[in-house]
Amino acid sequence: MKITQASVKRRIATGVIALALSVLGVYGLLRLPVNFLPDVTYPMIRIHVWWRGATPDEIETNLADPIERQMATVDGLDYLESSSIEGMYTLVANFRYGVDVDVAYQDSLAAMARVARQLPKDIDPPIIIKADPSQLPVVQLTISSDEWDLVQLRTWTDNWLQDQLLAVPGVAGAEIVGGLKREVRVHLDPNALEKYNLTLPTIIKRLQEENIEQFGGRVIAGRREFIARTMGEYRSLDEIRQVVVAKEVRSVAGGRDAMRDPGQPGAVVTLGDIAKVEDAHEEVRVITRLGGKDCVKLSVLKQADANTVAVAEAVGRRIKELQPTVPGGVQLGLVEDQADYVLPALNGVRNAAIEAAVLVLIVIYLFLGSWRQVVVMLLALPVTLVVNFGLMKLGGFSLNIFSLGGLVVAIGVVLDNSIVVLENITRLRHRNPDMPSGEVAMAGTAEVGPAILAATFSFLALFIPFLLVPGLTSLLFRELILVIGGIVCISLAVAVTLTPMLAAGLIRGPRAGVPEESLFERLFAWITRGYGWVLDQVLCARWVVVPVFIAILIGAVVLMPKVGSEFLPAVDDGRIVVKVKLPTGASVFETDKVLAQIEAGLADDPLIESTYTLSGGKVWGLYTYEIANEGEINIQLVPKHARKLSTVAYISRLRPVVAKVPVPGGKAMVMQAKIKGLRKLGDADIEVKIKGQELGELFELARRTSETMNGLKQFTNVYVSMDMTKPELQIRVDRTRAAELGVSVADVATTTRSLVSGAVATRYREGEEFYNVRVMIPEDQIRSREDIEGLILNCAQGGTLRLRDVAEVRQAVGPVEIAREDQVKEVIVRGDAVTGVSVGQALSSLKAAMAKVETPGGYEFSYGGQAQMMAEMKRTVLFILAFAVFFSFVVLAVQFNSLKFPALILGCVPFCLAGMVYALYATGLPMGATVLIGLLVVVASTVNEGVLLLTYAEDLRHRDRLSPFAAVLEAAKIRLRPRLMISICIIVGFIPLALNLEEGGDMLQPMAAGAIGGLALGILVALFLMPCFYVMFSTKAEGPAR
Repeated sequence: MKITQASVKRRIATGVIALALSVLGVYGLLRLPVNFLPDVTYPMIRIHVWWRGATPDEIETNLADPIERQMATVDGLDYLESSSIEGMYTLVANFRYGVDVDVAYQDSLAAMARVARQLPKDIDPPIIIKADPSQLPVVQLTISSDEWDLVQLRTWTDNWLQDQLLAVPGVAGAEIVGGLKREVRVHLDPNALEKYNLTLPTIIKRLQEENIEQFGGRVIAGRREFIARTMGEYRSLDEIRQVVVAKEVRSVAGGRDAMRDPGQPGAVVTLGDIAKVEDAHEEVRVITRLGGKDCVKLSVLKQADANTVAVAEAVGRRIKELQPTVPGGVQLGLVEDQADYVLPALNGVRNAAIEAAVLVLIVIYLFLGSWRQVVVMLLALPVTLVVNFGLMKLGGFSLNIFSLGGLVVAIGVVLDNSIVVLENITRLRHRNPDMPSGEVAMAGTAEVGPAILAATFSFLALFIPFLLVPGLTSLLFRELILVIGGIVCISLAVAVTLTPMLAAGLIRGPRAGVPEESLFERLFAWITRGYGWVLDQVLCARWVVVPVFIAILIGAVVLMPKVGSEFLPAVDDGRIVVKVKLPTGASVFETDKVLAQIEAGLADDPLIESTYTLSGGKVWGLYTYEIANEGEINIQLVPKHARKLSTVAYISRLRPVVAKVPVPGGKAMVMQAKIKGLRKLGDADIEVKIKGQELGELFELARRTSETMNGLKQFTNVYVSMDMTKPELQIRVDRTRAAELGVSVADVATTTRSLVSGAVATRYREGEEFYNVRVMIPEDQIRSREDIEGLILNCAQGGTLRLRDVAEVRQAVGPVEIAREDQVKEVIVRGDAVTGVSVGQALSSLKAAMAKVETPGGYEFSYGGQAQMMAEMKRTVLFILAFAVFFSFVVLAVQFNSLKFPALILGCVPFCLAGMVYALYATGLPMGATVLIGLLVVVASTVNEGVLLLTYAEDLRHRDRLSPFAAVLEAAKIRLRPRLMISICIIVGFIPLALNLEEGGDMLQPMAAGAIGGLALGILVALFLMPCFYVMFSTKAEGPAR
């Protein structure tokens, strides 16, 4: 090979080039961003609309219907998901993979602009954002105090602390939850309103008219210019109280009979006469605590392309810098720091890579028996890996669990080519001790060059289909696949350049007076002779041996259904969530009371590092939603190395503790926190989606489904996403009577919402900050249906009337949330697999049970969450395997110029894969998406073994005119050492991940365990079954075997 000749003859140039590329690789490594997961940005647009006081039914009719009809016309849309809950509408527009998210964002803005006129006038401006999973909180901190109340804490956090953290480089935004948000409340006296014949619109109008600061023009007086400005903003609550809302007019008899506008003469009526103006706070809808202490939570979000660890550390440093300026008594505490998860996980995977490299070098030393060969590998390995970091930087990759996992996978694979080259050079060196070292290096590399070239291309061909498959599986593993592919390509270049150059300078022939063979070499020579004898017997009894392997394959097929399945393995990061759902209608304070009791049971547990409680809400993506009857406790256990129990084992211990706390009419669930940034995995292991038009029927079908799931022993934490039992007071307007009195249905709805929920009339300024001025009836005066009926409305003929005059108020029930997918209502029944049962096994039992349930016409059942991703994964696996085998067949057919030998090699693959099934079953690990990588490594190793064996066997047949029997027997003995070295190196490279002794290896453990099983059985397949197939395929066309 000319490139080898140039590398050996120009050693200085080769060494300097390798050094230069290594320096560039180190430069790239130091600048690689650090994240937990690779960039899994999929085109998604979120739209949030707040409509205070609106019911889910109102939101569906007035917001969901028009918005979704318009959004459905946007190009590239895959499907829509929406949620309508009290006061808030959320739409998630999922676009097809490959759609430019910036174009989708602009199209969504245009769609929302077209529908804007159809939306209610009193909604908050819609928020439209490009959803990015990588923009999850990197740091979540709490603010508490023994001296300040929750209003002061929230105000200080909103007005000062948030701004300080937003200035940190890499920070994109922040979300604040909890505390009490300050506002000025105008609590109207209903009796005073009636006495003075006043209505809510009049009061709001007067508050707005009196709160103006406006530029009035310029005045030039002599040589000076003045600016005229009207200074009418409210400066104190007393100014608000003194706003004149009306003037009194008296009759001739002195009686009060009517009201005039403020411009008419008469006694004034101020706001203070008809209302209490108080410096107060918004209604308590969410309660947050850290370790049982009330607090405010602030979540810091990073920019999409920012380094997770760098941003988290920068925020941590900024918090330390701010500590001296923090007011006395205020305490800042960390709920979650992504750096605490990412760094230990990456360090664990890095250590696994180092351990794998050491084990591989030990294997090389044992097989080659010389420290000189180890030095060659010790120099070739870091060059290969470090240069790859430069490629990762150019490709825009990051250091994450999967990219580092690719390095670990590649540790054993990366030296395959160099091992083959070095072993062949060493063998030629001992056979030709007088040949110049440079010529030995070139000849040894040239002899195996075509084989390693074919093996490398076959290996790469297996991974090409990954780049052709859309979906989350492809996004997750793209970096891992490209890292492995990049390393393999670099390893080929190193094997034909740097390795022979180093070998030419370091590998020496036998010296006089020194035994030609080391102890291990003599031992291996004995092993080789023994293997030759055994293989001879096996080939003679091939018609017996092959059925034995077929029986092993059949056993694996039978055993496969017993091997569990899942999409991604759970991570032992110590994050646990206790969720509580009380009966619909329960207040946030009732929810908080239950959570406080659970907190008390966890207070003294030494394995718990921290607890964060959220009462009256749930977290979905980047936002916290207000749901009074729901809450959760987020538990963080101590680090993995400081506890003997895994997260799953601790959950099993925690469930009985939580079960002791009474939850009247509700449910408490303990579950492991889901992997952040992968929303498509859902909120539970398995989700059953039921779609249809009638909410009542949907809820009944969901109830039956939940009963079915609760009846299966494989499920826990079963609950229905929707509840139809939320108490409502429904106002039914008599349209005829209302029209006679000059009142519309819209007037009734708007006035009712404003009086009960409050209407923001204007804003009050204090210093540089503004606070809402909310006008409403005091909460303690709206307690019953009669109170609603007594609300005052404005009459077009003049004067006022009561709501009971034009409407009837009835008690009823309604939905808490209305969820839709592609404009069709849906209810989701969620459940987790119990400990010891895989998601796949639980799903199989559910499908069997659901097959017996009758589905009414017009309603559709489907599966979401991990179940949906597993179905996608199965399709992906079949696609990838089919194309991987096809591409490998093409490469092998070109290499051998034959269709027979590619079929022979690939025909051995299923027998190796059987070893993966046995290994996963023996270790109790489920088969998931990560196992696919191990599967491809096993296939690649099998192909590599076949190429090395059959290439040499064919050379012997044509060069020495041997029979297929004799040729494969001789080739198997000569190629025994490199073939065993390659397989054992790959196996020991997987051992650290399979043992999973450190953090970060959870996701890759099934892959490693399965790969070890497949490679171990693959050794037997390569040593015995493949030679048998070679003889069986060859002898039929080419005469007797011996």
